[in-house]
Amino acid sequence: MKYAVKKEFGLFRHFRPPMKKRTLRVAKAALSLCPKGMRTSGSLTVEKRKTTPSAATFYLIKPKQQAPLPVVLYLHGGGFVFRGAPYHYRTAKEYALRSNSAVAFVDYRLAFDSPFGAPLADCLAVYRELLQNAERLGLEHGRTIFAGDSAGAYLCLALMQRCREENLPLPEKLLLVYPVVDPNMTTESMKVFVDTPMWNARCNAEMWRYYSHGKAVFDPLGTDLSDFPPTYIETAQFDCLHDEGVLLAEKLTEAGVPCVLRQTSGTMHGFDICLHSPTARDAIAARLDFLNRPYGEITC
Repeated sequence: MKYAVKKEFGLFRHFRPPMKKRTLRVAKAALSLCPKGMRTSGSLTVEKRKTTPSAATFYLIKPKQQAPLPVVLYLHGGGFVFRGAPYHYRTAKEYALRSNSAVAFVDYRLAFDSPFGAPLADCLAVYRELLQNAERLGLEHGRTIFAGDSAGAYLCLALMQRCREENLPLPEKLLLVYPVVDPNMTTESMKVFVDTPMWNARCNAEMWRYYSHGKAVFDPLGTDLSDFPPTYIETAQFDCLHDEGVLLAEKLTEAGVPCVLRQTSGTMHGFDICLHSPTARDAIAARLDFLNRPYGEITC
């Protein structure tokens, strides 16, 4: 089926990701060779670090200044099976530069070739590292925002639950871009968008198979949301995940949580792979507005 996706997204309007394990191995190798631009520059310092004792990998990206900084824990998308793409790293650098925050970009293990729970375990290990070594890393202790797109947004939600279970500090805000939310795949958009570009219901079913390893997984919609921090949710129009994002926003609002819902039009999942397109620039600006807005000024 053809969809009225904006032409500014070019060939990505026709791309559908491969989900066979053999192809995922090739994609993993290819993305590991792609330039990430993760080098110290005139405006940013970048360090590649590993946690102890688990050896989870992350990049710490910081504006060049002396004062302790709040930190954005950034969890990239990719269906739990693709490594961070170059545009994820560029987005992380923009968040650091334009929100005057450090960004911890987690290079978590992938679900298709790792044990059950490995992606979330790596995210939790990095968060613990940020909490335990805040002063040494030049961070403000306890001032953290969880940010993620797609599967990374689900990892943010699952990490929230782990923080509750282990009595760890909850983040000040959540920034969720076209989030994966419903492991049961029950929404109308999941039934309708079975062949949309960049992501669709067929890919989504394969994603959950890889992530779950046949086991029960955390369901954000089935949990109490009343202690969630202010949350930004962004959706894409022609995306099987569209209704999941809207449903999460509705449940947060019902629970009394300040929630900003931004629904983009003429877009497909992952549209900000075209970072210089007008729609993507507007989206980045809206996310930065949320990141920079004082806590008391965030309203539904």
